[in-house]
Amino acid sequence: MITSTWLVAILLFALSTSFSPGPNNLLLVTSGAKFGLSRTWRHIIGIAIGFPAMVVIVGLFLGAVFERQPWLHDALAIVGSAYLLYLTWKVLIARGSVEHGALGAPIGFVEAALFQWVNPKAWVMATGAVAAYTTSAGFGLEITLIAAVFVAVGFLSCTVWAAFGELIARFLSTPTRMRVFNVALGLMLLASILPILLSRAPA
Repeated sequence: MITSTWLVAILLFALSTSFSPGPNNLLLVTSGAKFGLSRTWRHIIGIAIGFPAMVVIVGLFLGAVFERQPWLHDALAIVGSAYLLYLTWKVLIARGSVEHGALGAPIGFVEAALFQWVNPKAWVMATGAVAAYTTSAGFGLEITLIAAVFVAVGFLSCTVWAAFGELIARFLSTPTRMRVFNVALGLMLLASILPILLSRAPA
């Protein structure tokens, strides 16, 4: 049932999970620093649309599949973690300063939207939102409103993180500073996926 209390609860959930550090936000900081906010918009919109779409699909289809075949969820988490390890490596070995201009290309809309499906944090957020904030009676409206809240909050969060990256770019004008920045971001990205890897390690 949709009430004002329910709306406040899902808004707080969206704000706390969207603004907290994770793979999406760390990559947005990197993009903002290297390419500026103006060239990061497709990345921002890809996340802001891609994640709510994932919430809807998880709610409508994949929740029941994972309930019957939990190994599929574990396998996807492992694949996603492996991809994030690859991204971590790419960030760690990146060289040059933000002034060099030869830093590759910013992530596009489709890439950013598809990235949600291999992002362990996105899976935790999506399954958590569906499990905690939907009921069988009002499922259709609830999942629609959850997705709408995440569109708005996600766009705001992504913009803030990318703008923060652009803000600190002025301090990354030398290869040494850029190297330190890349290492710091790479280590934080690694830290964001360690809980996923450890939770699946043999006891």
